Amino acid sequence: MADMPHDVLHSIWHIDKGILYTLRTMIRRPGATIREYLAGKRVDHFRPLALLFFITGLYALLFSALHINMMPPRDPAMPEAVYQMQTSFNTFFMKYLSWFYVATVPAWALTARLFLRRGGYNYAECLIIAAFITAINNFLTLLLLPVTYVYSGTPQIQTFTFYALLLVIGYASWAYGSLLNHTALGWLSRLWRGFLTFMLGYLMLSLVGVVVVFALNWSSIKHSVQQQAQAKQEQQRNAAATPPAAR
Repeated sequence: MADMPHDVLHSIWHIDKGILYTLRTMIRRPGATIREYLAGKRVDHFRPLALLFFITGLYALLFSALHINMMPPRDPAMPEAVYQMQTSFNTFFMKYLSWFYVATVPAWALTARLFLRRGGYNYAECLIIAAFITAINNFLTLLLLPVTYVYSGTPQIQTFTFYALLLVIGYASWAYGSLLNHTALGWLSRLWRGFLTFMLGYLMLSLVGVVVVFALNWSSIKHSVQQQAQAKQEQQRNAAATPPAAR
């Protein structure tokens, strides 16, 4: 019992040290770090799934607490129904984006198995690869949360989101591609395969997100569209009933 406080502190320190070491090496040399982990050098590393869930949970918690609005103010020319639909999609998608990433890890493992086959990785290894890289993608998104909060609900939010997405795509493409550094492929070919690995999984993620948002908000979306159509018909009737001289 006397050693329990020491053991607890040692465990916490080991966890903190493992997370920081893994984050640092994954950002600086992702391919080499993952290959070392797959080769059995795991003492200093934080486990990929634990890292993924930890960062994802932290991001989801902070995003919800900050009440970030990912939509700019509505353009008067945009129909209210369309704006509400876009708002519902963006709010839901960004709130659960990191968890969508987690759910798509098996799909990213499949695309990694397809495009990184020159590296000789099996599917189980591709799951570890996808978990590591997805964790860092979520970590980069987490680091950008303060700036996202500053631009929340402003006209600049979409531009910032676009550049943030470019950062994530760039890192993921480089990270996946670096897993082929030991092959005879050139750097451009490696980068292209890394890009395809990430983007195919991201397209599947986006498709699932659209389907889920429509399924959860179908009744409200349908109601908004009907209201917009009724308002347009009312305007047309009023215009038709107005005498030419009054126009």
